[in-house]
Amino acid sequence: MPENEIDWPGYLRQFHTATPGSTEALLSRAVSGDHTPYRWLVRAVSAESRRILDLACGNGPVARELYGRWVVGVDNNSVQLSGSPGPKVQADASHLPFANEAFDVVTCSMGLMVLQPLPEVLAEAARVLRRGGVFAATVPAVRPLRRGDIRTLSGLTTRLRSTPQFPAGGEITGLRDLMRVAGFDILESQRERYAYTVRSLEDARRMVGALYLPGSNDARREAAAAWLAERAETKEDGLEVAIPVRRLTAMRAKPALP
Repeated sequence: MPENEIDWPGYLRQFHTATPGSTEALLSRAVSGDHTPYRWLVRAVSAESRRILDLACGNGPVARELYGRWVVGVDNNSVQLSGSPGPKVQADASHLPFANEAFDVVTCSMGLMVLQPLPEVLAEAARVLRRGGVFAATVPAVRPLRRGDIRTLSGLTTRLRSTPQFPAGGEITGLRDLMRVAGFDILESQRERYAYTVRSLEDARRMVGALYLPGSNDARREAAAAWLAERAETKEDGLEVAIPVRRLTAMRAKPALP
């Protein structure tokens, strides 16, 4: 299904209402060394930050990583939001119900590729962030990958007859420029390879079930999960499926000195 023919608001609403928490179920078990993508994201949040806003918070994995801190979660899906801990608000990220400069930090875990229209979302994030405050986000990436990763991911997409799709595209071409236009100074852009280990058919279904695949049906999803599980049976420690992630950290620009 071509991306321009997808009813993205409808698809995302149905997906997350039917499978709330599916993204956290996958990413909380994706590791690189001693951390998950969630832990990597919150490392950008300083200990001095008191007021934190988490955009597209889902069922609250970022807030759980920041346990004991004041984190307000925002999501437009009430079913997802119901599982989030702490204060939470159902709202559209392009029209946030908060005052200017209300937060010290704004985070967004794997959400910028689905929040639309992205320029307005970034502008709102800048508006509610104090000057000098930090914006930290993770998005899907296409690298780093190992040689064996390509074989696994190619086999997976062959059986699905589709690749994961997002309203904003894959790596969100031009994201750094969009952030600058919104009023952010880019501090860093890094990439990390996380690995989700498949040891059973249940693990494989969790992997496939967390992907946005508007062009793939249930039969193809099940065939892809079965293929992953079969390959995992041949591996003593299970089959690693790579999940490359990109983290961007930026500061809301301070006004120029007179």
